[in-house]
Amino acid sequence: MARSRHTQGFWNAERFGWAFYDWANSAFVLCIVTVIGPAYFVAVFEEAARQAGGRMVGPALALEVAGLRLTAEAAWSFTISAASLVVALSSPLLGAIADARGLRKRFLMLYAGAGVAATLALAAPGPWWLVAALILVGTIGFEGGNVYYNAYLPDVASPAQRDMLSSWGFALGYVGGVLALALCLAFFVPPRGDIHLSFVLVGLWWGGFALIPALLVRARPGRLAALPLGRLVARAWGEIVATVRGVRRTPNAGLFLLAFLLYNDGIATLISNATPFALQNVYLDDSLTAKVGLAQLIPAIMLVQVVAFPGSLVCGWAAGRFGEKRTIYACLAVFTAVVGYGQVVHTLREFYVMAGLIGLVLGGAQAISRSLYAQFVPPAKNAEFFSFFALSERVSAMFGPLAYGLSLIITGDTRVALLSLTVFFVAGAAVLTRVDVARGRADALRA
Repeated sequence: MARSRHTQGFWNAERFGWAFYDWANSAFVLCIVTVIGPAYFVAVFEEAARQAGGRMVGPALALEVAGLRLTAEAAWSFTISAASLVVALSSPLLGAIADARGLRKRFLMLYAGAGVAATLALAAPGPWWLVAALILVGTIGFEGGNVYYNAYLPDVASPAQRDMLSSWGFALGYVGGVLALALCLAFFVPPRGDIHLSFVLVGLWWGGFALIPALLVRARPGRLAALPLGRLVARAWGEIVATVRGVRRTPNAGLFLLAFLLYNDGIATLISNATPFALQNVYLDDSLTAKVGLAQLIPAIMLVQVVAFPGSLVCGWAAGRFGEKRTIYACLAVFTAVVGYGQVVHTLREFYVMAGLIGLVLGGAQAISRSLYAQFVPPAKNAEFFSFFALSERVSAMFGPLAYGLSLIITGDTRVALLSLTVFFVAGAAVLTRVDVARGRADALRA
């Protein structure tokens, strides 16, 4: 039984092509959004600030923009937030149109093409505002494309296969991302080379490997392919309203989105603040005299990606063996243990343990969440429903950082702020207990 469910006939060309898109686009998020892109943007921004007179906001250089003094960190945050806002606001309507016209594959490739073009354009030196604009477009390409990529999961895999296929996608993404980052660090990041060439590598990596899903994943016909565009847009808006109002017919999908919003908020905040936390609290050795720098933390970032590969696959197996909800509970228990362990982490060696624990469950929590939600999606409304999944992801990028920041303001202690994330893990798990998976599957079919 287990063999027929998880291994026999699991791989075919289309499933391989679908999973390989994660390999292709993860190079962008790790290299451009997480490691190399922020460092490059800060350097370009601060050079512009020095040339403009060297104004300061606290210890940071700042530029006068529209009457506001912006630091590089603030400008970067606004850029990434703006990309998330564009995707969050546009994806429900475009998702409904994609489902109706059978345009999911075309939209996926259009978003990927825009992201690849913007990444390649970063290779040409330009002013800070142009760099920001290109990163904005690239991030929209990455996040927007993922709406349609995720929406393909129910099409390419049966319910029994989705946990493992989703896990394989994340696993391949972590390996692809870390390989691309390793190549950039080895050959193109100063002092070893020209950082602009790293953007060429990432763009070619994303665009080149995206040809595999472009060739292997089939387009699906739409429900309303012949409807004129004007009527289609009006109908799409009506379906969005009906989907929101009709969540009572798929209440488990709504409950799961709420649970996901809560615990993913904690996960996203933990990941985004792990590096600042380490820079302020972690020392090179037991003497506790010299704090770590970014150079010492890059291997820890790569460790998360490497450990996440087997971690994703183990979680995929566990979901099939013990159930998706139990697997997510286990992941959230590990995340809770991580923020608890963060209260006593002082050395780089201890921080590596923390990074390894994060990697062990990071991909699994995301992969199983994606595949579990796919079971609550009514047939032929994949992109529309997954646009709300993307909206939940974007909203969950707001409240965790706010709670983290308020904890810092109130206590002035980054360790207490880190511990505050426990609330999101516990609350998410509590809401998840209300989700009835079997009922949710049945509701999706009836809807």
